[in-house]
Amino acid sequence: MPAALKVADSPAAILAGLNRRALGHSHGGFTTRLVVCVDTHRRLTAANAGHLAPNLNGVELEFENGLPPGIDANANYAESTRQLKDRDRLVLITDGVVEADNATGTLFGFERTPALCGETVDQIARTSEEFGQEDDTTVLPVIRAEA
Repeated sequence: MPAALKVADSPAAILAGLNRRALGHSHGGFTTRLVVCVDTHRRLTAANAGHLAPNLNGVELEFENGLPPGIDANANYAESTRQLKDRDRLVLITDGVVEADNATGTLFGFERTPALCGETVDQIARTSEEFGQEDDTTVLPVIRAEA
C-alpha cells in the first residue's frame, strides 16, 4: 500500500485524508464531500466538507460544514451523530437539484428541496429535470428498515 494511503475509521478521518491528498491538485476548483456512516446500532455519523446537508424525513439535518478538500491544509472536519429510528428516510443529494434553474433564471432552491426528498429517486430526478436542471444530479435514499 502506498505511504499516502491510510485506513480511516471515521467520517472526519476520511475527510482529513482526502484533504491531504487533494492539496495542490484542485487547479482552482473544488469538489465537496459528505461522508456518512450508519452502524449496526442505527447510529448515523457524518462529516461534511462543503456539501449539501443530508435530509432526514423531510428536514435538512444541521451538521457543521467544513471546507471542501484541497483548499486548506489545516481544515478540520467535525462529526455529527444522530440516532435513526425504524423507517427513517435519509436522502443525500448533490447540488444539481437545488441549483436547477428555469427559463426565467429562478433556482429550484433550498426551500423546495425538503418536500421533494419524500419522493422516489425517479420523481426527484424528473422534477429537477423538468424545472431546468443542467448540472449532474445524484440522489441517494437510505431507508432504515424496521428492526
